[in-house]
Amino acid sequence: MLLEYIDEVYKSVEKIKATQIKNIQEAAMLIANSLLKEEDSVFHVFGCGHSHMAAEELFYRAGGLACVNPILPSELMLHEGALKSSYYERNEDIIKLIFDRYDLRQGECIIIVSHSGRNGAPIEAAIEAKRRGLKVVAITSKEYKQKTFSRHSSGKFLEDITDIVIDNCGHYGDAVLKIKKDTLEISFSPLSTVLNTIILNMIEAEIVSIMIKKNLVPPVFLSGNIEGADEHNLKLIEKYKKRVKHL
Repeated sequence: MLLEYIDEVYKSVEKIKATQIKNIQEAAMLIANSLLKEEDSVFHVFGCGHSHMAAEELFYRAGGLACVNPILPSELMLHEGALKSSYYERNEDIIKLIFDRYDLRQGECIIIVSHSGRNGAPIEAAIEAKRRGLKVVAITSKEYKQKTFSRHSSGKFLEDITDIVIDNCGHYGDAVLKIKKDTLEISFSPLSTVLNTIILNMIEAEIVSIMIKKNLVPPVFLSGNIEGADEHNLKLIEKYKKRVKHL
């Protein structure tokens, strides 16, 4: 089964390449342009449950941009209580309180990652972000809208609200492998984290490319395990520490 999982990853990645490049490029351009407005401009990343790893993937990352502000509230973290995290993921009322803890500025961009795109918190995050004047990029699986209902009071899915939608080409239920034996049938091995991570790094790669084309030096962290990295990284931390809450 291990090779079958890799095959499923390849299938979805090829689908992303075939159908989502334009959306990824547009998202990168939108974010890159927002970063040019102020010296300390950042973009924000938000996700609930396992999707919060999207924010962690881009944050304080070797080879990653320093101008990333992850939104990582304790209420939505699995390690702070998995059942509590699931409860708040479906709760749209908590978002304003969470966003008030972060420096979200008009004209900046936020990436919201939700595989299902149906739960209250990520949908409300998109609504609240737009209310505050941010542009919203969503990474989600479009299969869910075809097969289930929204849990938000508006009846909308995440993809209905955002400025740019990127389909992660993942599947309903997330698990991609199945075993059926006698009366036993099991679906297992989720894809969404792998696909979301690939898309996020594609966006960042394109942002860096855009900055270079504009003769700018992208604020990219070096690995802390190579010589000279600490001095380089400390300069970036000093530049963005007032904007990036978790530095």
